Amino acid sequence: MKTIFKKIPNDNWLTDLDQYRIKEKPLLPKKPKNKGWYCKGPWYSDDGEDGILDYLFEYINDVNKYAVDIGSAHGYGGSHVRYLADKYGWGTTEIDGKRWKRMHPRIKNEIITPNNICELLTKYGTPKNFDLLSLDIDSMDWYVLEKLLLGDFRPSVAIVEFNPIFEYNEGYVVKYDKTYQKDGTSKYGASAKAYEMLMNKHNYTLVHIFPKEVNNLLFISNNFILPTIIVDTIKNMHSKPYIEHHKIKGNEKNYISKENLIKNKFNKLTQI
Repeated sequence: MKTIFKKIPNDNWLTDLDQYRIKEKPLLPKKPKNKGWYCKGPWYSDDGEDGILDYLFEYINDVNKYAVDIGSAHGYGGSHVRYLADKYGWGTTEIDGKRWKRMHPRIKNEIITPNNICELLTKYGTPKNFDLLSLDIDSMDWYVLEKLLLGDFRPSVAIVEFNPIFEYNEGYVVKYDKTYQKDGTSKYGASAKAYEMLMNKHNYTLVHIFPKEVNNLLFISNNFILPTIIVDTIKNMHSKPYIEHHKIKGNEKNYISKENLIKNKFNKLTQI
């Protein structure tokens, strides 16, 4: 037990996790040219997610001292891994497909696909077992995660963006398209249920769904889920379906309805 936990948690340690979100926005200069590029910390997540992650690693033993960020952006703000990497001196593999005008030297500029994700992680020295995974590429995320897990890469904790237009019990994933380009609509990713089905298969438990307009899921390896631990259900944690405000603003004519997405762009997962 001592090898996996820094301190033994009580049975309620995974309930009401939202209370640990950091309410303050990342510290920025008064007139930044691009607010994320000049984030001074110590917190970096856009919506306080790193506060919850910090809380989890007060208990979980970070024996691997390594984090992976797939879809890291420029690395100067909006990061789920940077606070913990700085705090505990972790190594990182941080990859983004876009070449930003200003990029943190840790960021590797690579096109990310399901077919190359394991190769990229190996290329940059990522250990098979690591502490934290952040995944957010607004496209074929579900397939990237699937290949990562099939490649025997195992994070202790994973934070993953999901598509919030679906109900809690709808397991949908966008049809794979190697030519996919972001178009500002909700044609991306997968539902929370689809991620839960995939992660359950690989021995992970969904422990938290962040509130509306944050749309991130938090999974923990079952190694840390003791038999008496209380974990809420996806039904209770899931908000009502919604369209992210930035998917609609200025883009009403291009928005693809949920019905069209399900009919034409998404596969329903009855089993994995």
